[in-house]
Amino acid sequence: MRKSAAIKNLQASCLFMILFSGAVAAQADPSEQTISERVLHYRAIDSVVWAMPLLNFKQFRDGHRALGVGQNDIAYHTKIQDWKFQTATPNNTTPYVNFFWNIEDGPIVVEIPPSADGVGIFGTLMDAWQRPIDDVGAKGRDKGNGGKYVLVPEGYQGGLLPMSFTYRQRTNNGFAILRAIIPDASQENIDKAAEFAKRIKVYPLAQAANPPENNYIDIYGQVMEGTPVLDETIYAELDEIIQEEVVEEQNLAMMGMLNSIGIQKGKPFEPDAKTMEIYAAAAPEALQYMVEQYHRHLNPLAYEGKKWSLLIPPGVVETDFTYEFPNYFDYHARGSAYYAIISSVKNYGSATFYLDLAETPDGEWLSGSRNYKLLVPPDVPVSDFWAVTAYDLETASYLRDVPRSSIDSSMAALKKNDDGSVDIYFGPKAPVGKEANWIPTVDGRRFFLLFRFYGPQRGVFDGSFELNEIERLD
Repeated sequence: MRKSAAIKNLQASCLFMILFSGAVAAQADPSEQTISERVLHYRAIDSVVWAMPLLNFKQFRDGHRALGVGQNDIAYHTKIQDWKFQTATPNNTTPYVNFFWNIEDGPIVVEIPPSADGVGIFGTLMDAWQRPIDDVGAKGRDKGNGGKYVLVPEGYQGGLLPMSFTYRQRTNNGFAILRAIIPDASQENIDKAAEFAKRIKVYPLAQAANPPENNYIDIYGQVMEGTPVLDETIYAELDEIIQEEVVEEQNLAMMGMLNSIGIQKGKPFEPDAKTMEIYAAAAPEALQYMVEQYHRHLNPLAYEGKKWSLLIPPGVVETDFTYEFPNYFDYHARGSAYYAIISSVKNYGSATFYLDLAETPDGEWLSGSRNYKLLVPPDVPVSDFWAVTAYDLETASYLRDVPRSSIDSSMAALKKNDDGSVDIYFGPKAPVGKEANWIPTVDGRRFFLLFRFYGPQRGVFDGSFELNEIERLD
């Protein structure tokens, strides 16, 4: 089965090269480029698509490292994160807690405290490919009662902890993206969430009898650069993380492709000038491909005749977000999804549900230079609240230097219509008298929306509730 998957990977890669040949031919005269150079170009594109979740993880980790967050340290926020928290599609309604570990030298223990004082936690432990290991906290494995999660490498035969949850982790690196569960975003509750974060512990299993003290680092207000830059430098980033990680059998064919473009495990990365030139052309094309795939082709439409789409492709939940199907490994869908996602979950839809919108009804990309209105119907079927957030189309993160990225139904200043519906405005300038219902955009930058249902109810899934299309105002 594994060898078959590797062969499938190679076949898919060849198909991708054929499909991309038209786009490349438009940029480069074949008479000026050898067949070897063209193949290198196609493979350089495909390598980024394949590696996107790994690259996303690495930049998220390195962005935290630049703020002083090392292995086993816990990063938290003393206020709801704003645009400075640059990563793929974060929310800004609940404060995040993030940490990173490595099991190359032995198992790691993650201690999640029980919910207390009106504060809980929810999120997922993941490996470096962003495959979910398990959900933790109130809607995770420990059900809000707290628990010890032991992460062990493949082949580990040593002792374990009694009364713990134990998992084999497929990569050396792992990380957690958790969100504090609080009644509202008052400063009092955010302070409680910060104190809760300081009760999380991460330490080597070998030191379980006397765990070392953890570092707890407030990263609010600092720019956390957690989105990969898709230019020629991304290949050095890819080489760096490949050197850190194990090679799974299913990736042998892809490792052969990396070898052909100058990335070899255990060997120095030394591309020549021509290869760097090809890298510089290929990386932006990889981004363009993933943007197009994710927002226009990959995910099913949520409603007939409307542009709102689901967040993930069909069948992916059943693979536990591995994208490993019985007869093939869909790394193209995975790469396109993880251009826009930094976290997977083990139990999708239990706590939140998402819809994506990147186009007007006539198929135009949403432009930060124009003005739009979204009418949210009354009685959105949620047990908690709903939120809509604007993101940069190319980075999939918050638009930079904006005072607000999101509006949610719990905001006291939000103006509602007589029937309970809500008009939300998007544009570079606030409409007069509508400031409370306005999400600013950036002139010259395309954007997309995520609509989040917190505590989704039956109407979200059975088709009895539908969001409206976005309306262009100019």
